Amino acid sequence: MIPHRDGMPHYVDAVAASPWVLAVVFVVAGMDALLPFMPSESTVVACGVAAASTGRPHLALLVTAAAAGAYCGDAISFRIGRRSTSISERLTHRRAQAVHGWVQRLLSSRGGVVVMFARYVPGGRSTTALAAGLVGYPSARFHWYTAAGVLLWSIQAALIGYLGGALFAEHPILGFLLASGMALAVTGLAVLVQSTASRVPAP
Repeated sequence: MIPHRDGMPHYVDAVAASPWVLAVVFVVAGMDALLPFMPSESTVVACGVAAASTGRPHLALLVTAAAAGAYCGDAISFRIGRRSTSISERLTHRRAQAVHGWVQRLLSSRGGVVVMFARYVPGGRSTTALAAGLVGYPSARFHWYTAAGVLLWSIQAALIGYLGGALFAEHPILGFLLASGMALAVTGLAVLVQSTASRVPAP
């Protein structure tokens, strides 16, 4: 590994300076709503680590790209659910109808918390957005809560990455590992909040 003149490895500086890095953040954050295995949070955290040491990408632009990508992905997933409402209307199996009713009650009573914090649960983001569309959750309400959720998520991920990078400016890998651990702790707390909010008697 060849160190940069200020202690930052060349490869980190090169990636951070790439004009495509924000586009990658946008696409990965958006695709995570449709393909849950996409490393959206890790990507934002890594860019935050780089931003702390190189100044690139700009933190505000990083937050904007991550939030915009996540919002678009959620909106697409919700739209797919909305277009599939005819399927839910034809449900005849008692179990399927019961699940549909449970999701509808959950979102009606605690929709805001569920929509905002589901993105911290593995697979929860895509499932929640799709389910919200399927059960006819109000579109305006979904988009408002989603906007708040993605903004909170992107700021949290970027700042955690930035903090890790600032503490280990000359060792970006250590900074990333620290930031990832912090992000995991935040995720655990968010999962606890979301699971508490989801305590509506299941069918």
